[in-house]
Amino acid sequence: MLSNNRIEAVARRYIMPPRIICRVLCVTLLLLATRDAFAGEGDRNGIQSFGLRLAYGVGSRDNLSFFSVVPRLSMYLPEGIDRPLAAHHLHAEWVSEVILSSINDGSSTVEAGLTPLFFSLRYDRGQALVPFVEGGEGLLYTDLRGERLGSRFQFSSQAGAGLHWLLDENLAVTAAYRLRHISDAGITRQNSGLNTDFYMIGVTYFRRP
Repeated sequence: MLSNNRIEAVARRYIMPPRIICRVLCVTLLLLATRDAFAGEGDRNGIQSFGLRLAYGVGSRDNLSFFSVVPRLSMYLPEGIDRPLAAHHLHAEWVSEVILSSINDGSSTVEAGLTPLFFSLRYDRGQALVPFVEGGEGLLYTDLRGERLGSRFQFSSQAGAGLHWLLDENLAVTAAYRLRHISDAGITRQNSGLNTDFYMIGVTYFRRP
């Protein structure tokens, strides 16, 4: 007969925690809600922007540093959300990002992640400097060892702010700061998590309606 400890261990390993279920449901609902944004034709549909950022990150412990490449693509939100915001010069984006990082921890360490549930909101009246805030949730694979992360697969929660410096109507230089927290959401017992401050610079191309 299985002991209580054994049953608990099996449950922790194979039963999806409620936090993960909620995140999966959020992603699913968002994809359903934004299906019309992929039309690609029309006034404010389809792709809103795309770009590339380079990032330098500083971990919260053990003198960890990250060197990252972050390609990104954003879409317009549904019209019922997009147009009321645009009337007040606020422009919301649903962003998908990929992050590829080399980690300086005394060995050859890498990470790769996808952030499909990420949003950006900018204030744009046509000025040269456009401020924005952004944040969201993603998934990450990391080769990092010795940081009590529990497993190689992590969830990432992140938030930040920055500025777009418009060089012309469409092209901008982008500078941003972002705080990222990663953990395995309690899937394993050893789950101390890790915070990283990222300093980002890159270019963004906006598709104007």
